[in-house]
Amino acid sequence: MRALSALLWLVVLVTTASGPPATLPPSAVRALADSLDAARPHERHLWRDTPALNADGTVSAYVEITRGDRRKREFDMARQAVVIDRVIPEEPGGYPVNYGFVPQTVSYDGDPLDALVLGRPLQGGEIVRGVIVGLLRIEDDKGLDAKVVLSPPNDGGEAAHRLTEADRARIARYFSEYKRHEPDKFSRVSGWGSANEGRAFVETMHAFFKECRLARADACTVEAAGIR
Repeated sequence: MRALSALLWLVVLVTTASGPPATLPPSAVRALADSLDAARPHERHLWRDTPALNADGTVSAYVEITRGDRRKREFDMARQAVVIDRVIPEEPGGYPVNYGFVPQTVSYDGDPLDALVLGRPLQGGEIVRGVIVGLLRIEDDKGLDAKVVLSPPNDGGEAAHRLTEADRARIARYFSEYKRHEPDKFSRVSGWGSANEGRAFVETMHAFFKECRLARADACTVEAAGIR
């Protein structure tokens, strides 16, 4: 029954093409509650208390993995620190882009919304601000796993880096292959979205964080952000 329920949620999430699905599955609602419980002892918590959206229009991102690093680092909510989950094999190699998450968000798998930050390698463990330049659409063994793509701003507040076709090919190739060595897991890149689609995902995942914390076990539906 649990496997059937998970399959139904996968179908619902993957087949919604007009924008981010407006419903957070029960498993993700429970994960949100667990994350908030884990963060409670901390007076100031990076995920819980860092704004997702900034007044200048940028998005906050916490960097877990430096571009080029093969160590899959994940943020531990209770410790408020990154821990090494596993090491990626030499093939496909290190991450092709800085990797982290957007604070004050929760995605359909119960984790914060993933963020890919273009540009030079950034030190893991720091919060950066980024201009949204796109959205990477991925389906994996947990369902929809979209990742917002950010660029550090230039002095004028605009994106310092464009999401080029070369970037798209390099990033898509990596995320299509990086789970192949893991039993019973898969990842499939299903396409790219615009900067506006990326913002819609950030705003919807932020709405989940704000509005679904009291739902506990039930699915939680919010007013999904539209694509401008």
